[in-house]
Amino acid sequence: MSCSVHDLVRLERRGLATAGVGTEPFIDEALEQARSLGMPDLRMVLIPHPVQLLSEEGVVSLADDFFEQIVERMTQPALA
Repeated sequence: MSCSVHDLVRLERRGLATAGVGTEPFIDEALEQARSLGMPDLRMVLIPHPVQLLSEEGVVSLADDFFEQIVERMTQPALA
């Protein structure tokens, strides 16, 4: 998730709204990294863990469940 946080911060600083998607056990590390990169309000969408055990149908269902939350974050103005 650390590379994703770096990418999200770079995109936000360029004026592109983002929504990081990560599983709950890793959110503290992601938000700490965002803070250390100067973006403490980085938008994250938390999904249940683990994902790798899900079937294809389970992944599609999870994506459907969080779609609106992701779109909401990505349609807000960029943080930079």
